[in-house]
Amino acid sequence: MLKGKKILLGVSALVLVLFVGVFVTSFFVRNTAHDKTESSGGMSPMPPESPGFDGDYEESPSERPGGQGDQIIGTYSLNFETLSFQETVEAMEALVREHKGYIEYSEVYNQPSSEGRIYKSARYTVRIPKEEVYVFNSHLKDQAHVVSENSNLVNVTRYYNDTAARLESLEAQRKRLLELYDEANRMEDIIQIESRLQDILYQIESLKGEIRYLDEAVSYSTVSIYLQEVTKLSTGETIHDGFFQRLSNALKDSMYVFQEAMITFLVVVVYLIPFLVIFGGLSAVAVKVRRKHHPKKSKDASGTSTEG
Repeated sequence: MLKGKKILLGVSALVLVLFVGVFVTSFFVRNTAHDKTESSGGMSPMPPESPGFDGDYEESPSERPGGQGDQIIGTYSLNFETLSFQETVEAMEALVREHKGYIEYSEVYNQPSSEGRIYKSARYTVRIPKEEVYVFNSHLKDQAHVVSENSNLVNVTRYYNDTAARLESLEAQRKRLLELYDEANRMEDIIQIESRLQDILYQIESLKGEIRYLDEAVSYSTVSIYLQEVTKLSTGETIHDGFFQRLSNALKDSMYVFQEAMITFLVVVVYLIPFLVIFGGLSAVAVKVRRKHHPKKSKDASGTSTEG
């Protein structure tokens, strides 16, 4: 009778431990997934800067602003989730080649999670011709699950025209100084003209570099891409979801959390097997030693009389 109670008590304790373990693990998995979703927000890079451009020029409010002669610098940021990381990367690179762009920067790295899994992540900075960027972004969104996106379009037409006008004025000054240099006879005048020419040539080269930068920034839009590998795509309820839709979403989420919790719990149990074997062996040895040195006490504990 006492032995049966002990067995029942042991089974109850084991069930309680399993229940607590699954509950704690499911709570842990849910919080981990939530934290990962929060930390994988889209990047919002600042528009490219250049020496002399402070970004105070007019920013267009529409997606396709300006007329034919406007100089528009476009920067875009897209944040994706994917279940097939390598396939998505290959599709993205193929789209870049198809739309005549190039990858300016890339970074692929492993990101360990709290539940012990390794997820791949990637960051790309892509330059796409301005006439192709809208189609490129649209096709890119078909390759993975979009988490967030943003765009920033800056109209630098006035700054571009001012820079070009300054460059034209300096070129005229340089031409006039060269004429004066040819006519100069005194050494003092020659030295003064040469000094002024050097200063103007430095400004001309600086403005030419500025023009080249603006031409490149306008001709090729910048697209920043963040790609995160996940086991489940993030979803959310909208104000248009009805009761049954919300109920269906909750059921799917609960099944996913339960499945992940059970997998994580079993993995933890596997990790604990060596410790259980060692402690179980030590416990068995301790029981044998105890029975060997205290046989009477062991018999009394089992309920058997030691007297005849």
